[in-house]
Amino acid sequence: MKPIAAPVTIAVLGNGRLHRAVVALPDAMGERDRGYQERIVFFEAPRSADAAAHLERLLAAAWCTDTGDWCEHGFIYNVRALGELMERPGQGATRELQLLEIGWGGGVGPDNAHYARTEDVDLFVTPRVAARLRELLAIVDTFYAAAPRSA
Repeated sequence: MKPIAAPVTIAVLGNGRLHRAVVALPDAMGERDRGYQERIVFFEAPRSADAAAHLERLLAAAWCTDTGDWCEHGFIYNVRALGELMERPGQGATRELQLLEIGWGGGVGPDNAHYARTEDVDLFVTPRVAARLRELLAIVDTFYAAAPRSA
């Protein structure tokens, strides 16, 4: 029987261009009766130095809205490159799940963290990066499915 190959890591697939940001939705863009809403957005930018401005342009095109001052007004924040998000040691998916962490303590999974959920994530990445991020999101979904309701 042929062994199953390990997936190519997100670090290799991201090729130094993968970033994550938090985007707070203006009231007019959010779901009704849900209150304050944020999206976790993964995107690839040619350079980290102007990644936030690059994301503003991506969102303007994808969401058909003027996002020209969203960073300045705090709608786009915590823009981080892949290396900044995966600083703790670890191997394989355990290390890669750091990309999805949005809080710690009282959470789920091996690190007892709170993770971004599939329904709150947007991907503006290449197909191979998107596929790997979806695999990681599926792992997070299993953590929450197995967790007590309070998580």
